[in-house]
Amino acid sequence: MTEEMKFHTERALFYFQIRNQPFSEDLLKKCIYYERIKYQDIVILQSQLETGYYTSDIFLNGNNCFGMRFPKCRPTTAIGTYKEHAQYSHWSESVIDYALWQEWYLSRGYRIGGSNDDAFYLVFLNCVHYAADSRYVSKLVEMSQRDMT
Repeated sequence: MTEEMKFHTERALFYFQIRNQPFSEDLLKKCIYYERIKYQDIVILQSQLETGYYTSDIFLNGNNCFGMRFPKCRPTTAIGTYKEHAQYSHWSESVIDYALWQEWYLSRGYRIGGSNDDAFYLVFLNCVHYAADSRYVSKLVEMSQRDMT
């Protein structure tokens, strides 16, 4: 069995096992790893900010870890909308959708890979207007600095 086949087998088993487990940030981190999402530390901060540390209505009832809106022109795992945001059958589906979102931008010529510089990804988030809040990136930076102390 190749390493890639082993990875996909582990990924499938992981998703099967978490279906009936309560949410935890550790499980979220594993989902982000299995989806090969880039800039994982920033993405975790985004989930904390977007969900109010996993307490928001959109997260609790819409299973949306990232405040994602229902997309108009890209593939999605969302099953509908909840309070003007994408709704998912399970929170892990929102992680898969975030990976699809990153891949969609890569397919459009945006360069978000190849650099391990978190500042680069923050600039990207600002350029694509990830959030309506003009202070969104500043808030992520403040959160990251708090995590370091």
